Amino acid sequence: MVFDPGAVAAPAAASAAPRSTWRSTVVGFAIGFGVVLAFAMKWLMGYQIDSAQERQEQHKAMRAAAVRCYELTSNSAINACLKDIEAKSVQAAR
Repeated sequence: MVFDPGAVAAPAAASAAPRSTWRSTVVGFAIGFGVVLAFAMKWLMGYQIDSAQERQEQHKAMRAAAVRCYELTSNSAINACLKDIEAKSVQAAR
């Protein structure tokens, strides 16, 4: 008679394996969803910050252009310059 260690070790390994239940599946899904949600929020915040900085740069350029308009001598030239800047800003916003 020969001793077979594989036959003895197999049932112990099978009984030691964790059983998957619906609760562990739900917890795993919740953790995964939380990680995905955190990355999505990180991306969204970065996108909004970049967009806000871009808008601030555009507004700064518009204000500088408006200041140059007020350096003109006649009121009609000032109004024409301001209308031109307003038209350009509307086109840039699209």
